[in-house]
Amino acid sequence: MIRKNWIKQFGATMSAIVLVGSLAACSSGGTAAKPAAKDTSAAAAKETSSSVTKDAGGTDANAKGNEDLKGEFVLWTWEPEHPDALAEFNKKYPNIKMKRVNVAAADVTKKLQTTIASGGELPDVIRIERGQKAKIFDMNVIENLEAAPYNADKSILFDYDIPTFSKDGHLIAIPDDMSVAGMAYIKPLAKEYLGTDNPEQLEAMLPDWNTFIEKGKEIVKKSGGKVKMFPGLGDVYTFIKGQRPNSYFDGDKLNTNVVQQVVTSLVQFRDSGTVDKLDQWTPAWNATFGQEKYIFAMAPVWGPQYVISPNDKKEGRWGLMVAPGGGYIAGGSSHGIPKGAKNAKLAWKWIEFTSMTQEGAASQHKDGVFTHYKKAYDDPTFTNWTWPSFGSQDIGKKFFVDISAKTKDVSENVNDLVLNDVMNIILQTLAKDNSFGVDQAMDKIKKELKAKAPNITM
Repeated sequence: MIRKNWIKQFGATMSAIVLVGSLAACSSGGTAAKPAAKDTSAAAAKETSSSVTKDAGGTDANAKGNEDLKGEFVLWTWEPEHPDALAEFNKKYPNIKMKRVNVAAADVTKKLQTTIASGGELPDVIRIERGQKAKIFDMNVIENLEAAPYNADKSILFDYDIPTFSKDGHLIAIPDDMSVAGMAYIKPLAKEYLGTDNPEQLEAMLPDWNTFIEKGKEIVKKSGGKVKMFPGLGDVYTFIKGQRPNSYFDGDKLNTNVVQQVVTSLVQFRDSGTVDKLDQWTPAWNATFGQEKYIFAMAPVWGPQYVISPNDKKEGRWGLMVAPGGGYIAGGSSHGIPKGAKNAKLAWKWIEFTSMTQEGAASQHKDGVFTHYKKAYDDPTFTNWTWPSFGSQDIGKKFFVDISAKTKDVSENVNDLVLNDVMNIILQTLAKDNSFGVDQAMDKIKKELKAKAPNITM
């Protein structure tokens, strides 16, 4: 899963898109196979070198044949070590050591640039946060992992991973932590206004956003305007941006029709009266999770513990469902190998083990990380995860099976970072000015893009 330090970076990225605010730290938890919170103490953040770990017998049987792989690889990451995954890796590869160098998520790009410019020694593997991915991919400094000696088999990952972690048709990074997202709802409100709090029944009742809006209008009328669907347009944008059919850009060319579809949906929601005007990630927005004003909420996999629970101490009040239109991706990180890495083969063994094998999936699971290795999810006990806010619902199955099966993702490039800033302006204007429509929004987007990035063509 997404963990504490990364989520702070994601919150900073999201605030630029959906107004100001800070996203709380992320981990996960619950019962049975729950993701566990991480140690993010100063001691854990220091540069460390792993020791060789062996079982009680001295040498694990799986290590036979792997002793010839010797040396130390350097990992740049903001994450503390994953102790269980590292221990199992060392059993299989007893002579490979990891040297962990602490680099903040937002600093990875700059550190790569300065190291290359100064002729310094690159690390053997880097953790790449989603908000930095487009910049790093655009630098053209990451290895093609489908080529020798890596020969990555992309078929063992989820289909929606392939375009997101590829460049020029080839995988250049391997996703590490699951970051699928669905829609949470307050069960008493759903029961009162929609007649059920069963997630599957709600999914059948709300298959698409047009139906969702119409139901929302009925609820606003029935409640006398006291209850709405979402607290703000930022929430709506989180869903529909993640579900958009294609990328916003094809190289430097803006796919205007895709942007216009998204803007049209935002205006439709605004004009329906089913959405309030609160800014995402603000104290007022956070407080809504403990209130009974808005039935639905965005629900990334890191949301139960670090968004909902801190703001709503009651247990069993929430449910989780597949959102109208399916799942989407919110955050996540991956590993890439810089070109010219001295110990790339050793680094690849770490990536391959942790993210592309069953044994790696099991060990990462103990560390609170849900893998992108799709075969792991054939075992229902692997996904089992409950959380107090959601009562007895197996939200692990809902996230990693039901939602994941209906999730897609699209590739992004550096131009998306410019558009993010522009969409921030659009969201603010839409919320404040009801006369600001689709045509005005599209004109504003084109004008702002031309001023900020003359390379972009319409």
